[in-house]
Amino acid sequence: MRRNRKNSAKKERIIMLASSAFVLTALTMTGIYMQARDEESKDNGYTLDFTALENNTENKSQEIAQNNQPNPIGNTVPLENFADVTEDDLDYMPMEAGSGNIEIPGLTTISGQEDLLAEEEPQAPAETDDSGNGAKEEKKEDSGSKSEPKKVTVSKELHFAESDGLLRPVSGEVLIPFSMDSSVYFSTLDQYKYNPALMLDAEEGTSVAACAEGKVIDIFQNAEIGNAVTMDLGDGYQITYGQLQEINVSLDSYVNPGEQVGTIAAPTKYYSIEGANLYLKLTMDGTPVNPELLFR
Repeated sequence: MRRNRKNSAKKERIIMLASSAFVLTALTMTGIYMQARDEESKDNGYTLDFTALENNTENKSQEIAQNNQPNPIGNTVPLENFADVTEDDLDYMPMEAGSGNIEIPGLTTISGQEDLLAEEEPQAPAETDDSGNGAKEEKKEDSGSKSEPKKVTVSKELHFAESDGLLRPVSGEVLIPFSMDSSVYFSTLDQYKYNPALMLDAEEGTSVAACAEGKVIDIFQNAEIGNAVTMDLGDGYQITYGQLQEINVSLDSYVNPGEQVGTIAAPTKYYSIEGANLYLKLTMDGTPVNPELLFR
């Protein structure tokens, strides 16, 4: 009896220990499960794996370094590198080259404007007015017709010396003498003054001959001597013929001795009392010279 009781007590003890161990194990597992649920709810379902993050960062750095390696000029990236790339792997929809749907900010215009920009601006129509046509016809006529030969003036080297003398331009006597040393009387002006020229008596319409060879350098008119012609004789000498009408020489022309320069005109108001005359003035480098002393 005692032995049976000992055995039954021993079994009960073993069963209690086993039950206790099972209960403790269940409670432990339940506690671990609840703690995990509690931490998961605190993180709102997000957990950070720093080890995986560091590994991912290293992989990305290596990838960026490989992509930033410069390709040699003229080398292209093999198309095989993109064989496994699909539209799902891209952040944009790929477009074919030349597609009108490709838009580049700052470069691509709104759809439809590319054609407008590509078109050339229309050129203004050429003027077809009558005046323009007339001008073109005149140009054609001018080009077709022979141009008239231009007169070429051959320049001469003129020389004059007082020893060469002067031809007498008119046959009349001296009306008012040359005088730069003392004053002479002018009847019309009723005054005495110096006279840098020589006044020769001549009837209106009388021909005036050139005193020497010269080049016409000026044709002018003033109140005192009327119409006048100035010629360059060379070596600094110039001669002026005044009180003229019907001038027969032209500017820049050469005149030989004895050729007609013009004719005597009616006297100006400065010589109304003296009457018609030839005003003759000779200078050497601007200094008056008495022409009467050089008459041959």
